[in-house]
Amino acid sequence: MFNRFYSFLLPFVFSGAVYAGVGVLPYKTNVAIDGVNNEWSAHLPKFDKKTSINYSIANDERNLFIIMRITNEAVQKQVIQNGLEVWINKQGKNKKVTGITFPLPMKKEMNKLNSVLSSQKVPDQEQQPIMNMGIPLANNELTLKGFLIDNGKQPTKNCPVKVSLVRDQSNCLTYELAIPFNTFYKENLDLSDAKVKFSIGIVVKGEETTKENGMGGMNDMGGMGGPGGMGGPGGMGGPGGGMGMGGQGQMNGNMTVSDIGFWIKTLLAIE
Repeated sequence: MFNRFYSFLLPFVFSGAVYAGVGVLPYKTNVAIDGVNNEWSAHLPKFDKKTSINYSIANDERNLFIIMRITNEAVQKQVIQNGLEVWINKQGKNKKVTGITFPLPMKKEMNKLNSVLSSQKVPDQEQQPIMNMGIPLANNELTLKGFLIDNGKQPTKNCPVKVSLVRDQSNCLTYELAIPFNTFYKENLDLSDAKVKFSIGIVVKGEETTKENGMGGMNDMGGMGGPGGMGGPGGMGGPGGGMGMGGQGQMNGNMTVSDIGFWIKTLLAIE
């Protein structure tokens, strides 16, 4: 049972990060955006304890690559219900400038499916939560903001920004993303980019709901509040670690499940 943290509509804030040093991304090519980490280390080397996300980031001269693996079921549920954002700031600031939202929130659709399941007269052992029933995770739309290409909601198919979200046999969510530099920065990296600091932010979205009778609905998030400390082996925090655990709060019938996330600062690999 996950601990629940309560706050009065506390917003998520990326601030006050302290970085132990700025490293250089590994240079990686031929990454297939298929939700399978064959091109990456078996155990992703970075871990953020606030979000329970194992991750790795790399680049070649044309693309920025990101992979995330999420084993924490409460965080998985928050990602599927409320969405996940990846932000890039080419000026090295912890400020949302260029962003991708994927998957888009699915809470309404999941509630409809849960309602249908609960109305069916089937044995209890067959009424499993949607998250465990093999409901397709594929989300065929994403939202772009701050890009040099078309922004807003659009199909993932044929989008220059490639993304994939897959649940494997071990019930782990794997998220892969490839962002061409020419969609937000420049056509190809060169030696002048060797000292350019990039900031990359990961945000698992929260939500605000209105309840008629005080606090309620927290089970919607599977007891989300303080996931910390879970993830695959090799649990090393990225530079600066995670920032900003909000929580759940209630005021005048409103309840907030805060965003959770982290920023890292890094240099790009130039070859």
